[in-house]
Amino acid sequence: MLAEANLTAVNRIRAIAAEFGAKLPDNFELIHLLQLPEDLFKMIVAKLMSTKCDSLRREEMEMKLLMLPALLLYFTVRPKKVDLTAPLSFCPRQHKYHYLKKSVLNISEVAADIEELSLVHTDRNEPYISDIADDELLEALRKLKRLKVLRIEDICEINLIDLIELCQNLPDLEYLHFNLHKGIYQIEVEELKIAEQLKSAMPKLQVFLFDTSRYDQTDVYALIRCCAENLPNLRVIQKFSSRFSSFEDYESSNEITQASGSSNLRHLTVKYDLAESCAQVPSSFPLITHLRISWISHADIEEKDLTALLQLTHLESLELFDVPKDILHLFVDQFGANMRALSINYDDEDNPEFSVETDFSLGQLLALCPKLERLSFRANFEFDPEPITCFNNLKEIRVEFWSDYNDYIPLTHILRAPNLEKLWFEDFEFDFGNLGSVTTMVKERQS
Repeated sequence: MLAEANLTAVNRIRAIAAEFGAKLPDNFELIHLLQLPEDLFKMIVAKLMSTKCDSLRREEMEMKLLMLPALLLYFTVRPKKVDLTAPLSFCPRQHKYHYLKKSVLNISEVAADIEELSLVHTDRNEPYISDIADDELLEALRKLKRLKVLRIEDICEINLIDLIELCQNLPDLEYLHFNLHKGIYQIEVEELKIAEQLKSAMPKLQVFLFDTSRYDQTDVYALIRCCAENLPNLRVIQKFSSRFSSFEDYESSNEITQASGSSNLRHLTVKYDLAESCAQVPSSFPLITHLRISWISHADIEEKDLTALLQLTHLESLELFDVPKDILHLFVDQFGANMRALSINYDDEDNPEFSVETDFSLGQLLALCPKLERLSFRANFEFDPEPITCFNNLKEIRVEFWSDYNDYIPLTHILRAPNLEKLWFEDFEFDFGNLGSVTTMVKERQS
């Protein structure tokens, strides 16, 4: 097994070297890697660190022989950012936490001055969580005192109290993403003075993302509220309020100056059971740029409770789930002129009066949102009698053409958008005649 793993590792390095136009000698072994020309060595190690495993088999021996040594070699180029996502993709599931911890220990010993450490969850399934962060891992993370970004989105979760204590040792932290241990429901926010601890531990934090899928929502709301009220520099709490937002562009495209003593919160999610509290939002969080509203038709809440949000003055991203159509029109009329991202979703199939109609045509919607760059819809639009001409700024579209959705929008119309970069389909039922036209248009755009 050792000889086979060694041969696999050598062949990987040969293949990478060939990508860069270099042919390694026939007697090349792993120990010869450091003897390669410096530029080639750096390119090979960088490629090893960024290439994810595409095999169904995961061998622990490959981690021992190649990936851990590659990580140590990578530190010789003094990186400021370390991403463990690709290296750990080669590890068998049952050993992932061990190698995550071993990797962080190595980093703390030889590269403690890094500014970013990432382990990103990249597939559509729930994160694979096998362990809770133990003292050894936490102690290694505490040594990375210059960290500005810490993302551990997979493999392990962490107790909230341990996370706060960890952040006490990371004074420059701006971006944090962890899976919180489900024991959060046992924490009494007031009794343990969580607010005071958060203020002390996270003074510069701008983004605090955490997975809460297994928790009682009452406890989650309590933590979110505590963060919102006591961490004035935070822009995002728990999750982004737009499906288009990501680590790379979490800051608003419209930079706004935060007034002294006011909240810097930019992303807000409003759910049907919290709508009554909306009246205070514009004054408490005046800089909101990204708003997500999640509604259900049988909510015992008045629609007027949402209209207070119309007083927001910096909104540029709107994500709506099952909101009444009059609310949809109110928000588009109010904010459309400055809207850069819009998502409209109707999926309340438990409602016997369920409707996916927007009472807009796509052309009408785009005319009301002339700056729109990203559009997503699971909804039905009316027929456009004239060709759509308001596509100029659109860069990304996510659309569902399925069952009752979007019979009136030929896909070829969407591809006329001159600056379109991404087109996503969900549950798409292809019409082969339409598909042929689309294929032709894509080829023409690429030529």
